[in-house]
Amino acid sequence: MSSYSHSTGTFIGKGGTEIFFQSWSVENPKGILVISHGVGEHSGRYFNIIKQLKGSRTSIYALDHRGHGKSGGKRGHVDSFMDYVYDLKLFIDLIKEENSNMPLVLLGHSMGGVIACKYAMTYSEDINALVLSSAGFIASVEVAGWKKSFGKVFSRYAPAFTMATGLDAKLLSHDADVVDAYENDRLVHGKVSARWYIEFVASGQECLVRAPELRMPLFVFHGKDDKIVDYRGSEAVFKSSSSTQKELHLFDGLYHETMNEKQNAKVLKTVAQWIIRIITKKDRLKP
Repeated sequence: MSSYSHSTGTFIGKGGTEIFFQSWSVENPKGILVISHGVGEHSGRYFNIIKQLKGSRTSIYALDHRGHGKSGGKRGHVDSFMDYVYDLKLFIDLIKEENSNMPLVLLGHSMGGVIACKYAMTYSEDINALVLSSAGFIASVEVAGWKKSFGKVFSRYAPAFTMATGLDAKLLSHDADVVDAYENDRLVHGKVSARWYIEFVASGQECLVRAPELRMPLFVFHGKDDKIVDYRGSEAVFKSSSSTQKELHLFDGLYHETMNEKQNAKVLKTVAQWIIRIITKKDRLKP
């Protein structure tokens, strides 16, 4: 990716938490892509889409959400899901200071899709388009009733109490190399707190209910064989949204991380082409 200039940095997020970010910038960019990653992972796992956009004159920025990657905060814990949104707001404001009047597309994957959706409903004027990748609106795996009860109790009396997510890395992708890299990535963790769980579920439901508020150009994609997050949540948000410029792509046979699948060429090409069209054609930026 020699056409990119890679850099890293930090900023102070809500409540004084240090937030790590990195960027892959180009000279004379036509637009900006901001990436919001999923639970337990970090900003360094998106090289496939970054590589796909090479040569498109798109500068790319990604942060590690609090409690993730190289950012501060207790692993997998958040007091409120809006803390993620406020951190992202600070990040996008910084990006806009350096790239004034530049079209900006926000891409959120899984948990990051929920964060991106909430951001789009809260600060719609900040972004020109929204891309949702396997957004975590509805979990595919039913959580046992006793776990839900414990989650509610601990969220109230011991909110930072953490437990294992139980996420099976083999359900991320059919590509064994992707699974192996994930399992051996020292920046990946498998923890969430009781408060995080309650906030995550509530935020997913909020996005489903408030989806009609989404009016910006919208691109939604999901693997139909996703056993971590139910693709029907993505489908519901897409159908309920008020966006007049929107596309839904459901990929048969693909797992949760469609951009990291063995058969990912079609996914990456489809996503990248849409982002490039949005960035390069101003008439497509009208909500």
